[in-house]
Amino acid sequence: MTFPRTLFVNQSSEIGGGELALFDFVRSLPGAHVAVFAPGPFLDLLQSAGVAASVVDAGAVLGVKRDAGITASLKGGMGLAQLSLRLRRLARDYDVIYANSQKAFMAAAPAALLARKPLIWHLHDILSPEHFSGVLRRVTVTLANRIADRVIANSAATRAMFVEQGGRVPVEVVHNGIDPAPFCDGVDPRARAELARTLGTGDAPIVGIFGRLAAWKGQEVAIRALADLPDHHLVLVGGPLFGEHAYEEHLHRVTAQLNLGSRVHFLGFRRDVAALMCAVDVVVHSSIFAEPFGRVIVEGMMASRPVVATAAGGALEIIEHDRSGLLVPPNDVLALVQALRQLSTDPGHAAKLAQGGRERALNVFALPASITRLRNVIEAVVGERNKGT
Repeated sequence: MTFPRTLFVNQSSEIGGGELALFDFVRSLPGAHVAVFAPGPFLDLLQSAGVAASVVDAGAVLGVKRDAGITASLKGGMGLAQLSLRLRRLARDYDVIYANSQKAFMAAAPAALLARKPLIWHLHDILSPEHFSGVLRRVTVTLANRIADRVIANSAATRAMFVEQGGRVPVEVVHNGIDPAPFCDGVDPRARAELARTLGTGDAPIVGIFGRLAAWKGQEVAIRALADLPDHHLVLVGGPLFGEHAYEEHLHRVTAQLNLGSRVHFLGFRRDVAALMCAVDVVVHSSIFAEPFGRVIVEGMMASRPVVATAAGGALEIIEHDRSGLLVPPNDVLALVQALRQLSTDPGHAAKLAQGGRERALNVFALPASITRLRNVIEAVVGERNKGT
């Protein structure tokens, strides 16, 4: 049986966790095509890897924010209708539409209905009030109940919130898979020494936070924790996306106010994330709200680093506390200070957590298993639709 021709729809052409998960998946699929709403780094990444990809103009749709109210949502509605018609024309040559983000789903749902194609929504977000307005939550869940054939959730926490918001579509939980190949399988003294030389940290412990700079990601919590850890340095790898540049400026102000300019290092967006993870002493995930999954947590574990993560959302499904990492309450500076101090003063325990994290990441979150499960969902959805016609 030939694998179904799949049209993937993705709202952003920036590179975030959902985009990286999609990239890892589509590289393995024959006949896949990715439609994005604007040119940018993600489109370039896809095309450089030989993945068929194109831009479908989204017009005003991209201007509708997650916290949009009724007026803003209505303004984007006309653009959404035009976008759906463009996607409908593109969908004629495919067997199934696979929406990889919330805005992508809102455009793909009418397109799938008009084109009479099955629709899968890969939900990478927790549909909570902290992340989405009530209007957008109601609209997306209603569309899912009426049009989607299947929802894929990236964690049990994501699925639970979808159901809590009224979701009735069958949901498959498929954790994002991570390719272990780029990550070191143990301590890399050369990488550690090179990073220390570049930053001028000497033998001081280096803590790394990886991911886009956004208020809910909680980088400020880690900066404030550093004020109580005078022998530590903090590396922030990532930049602002989706209009969040004001938060980056805020982080610089907080760093200056706490006189931490010599110990907080803003490295911006980097493509050598795996190498940098192998060079830091600890990987921290500090989100103040529940993370839908927590890709960087698994990556830190893959890199054989002890990981400290916020005890909420997908992180609870990834880390077994004090066996494969440490969990701390959200937005708790003191708890983060204590966890980092514990790791720096007990290197034996830190090494044990790093080893446990690496083993768990390889056993539970390696890429091949997630690819197989996603392929199975696509084949099942197309098969069910064909039986019903």
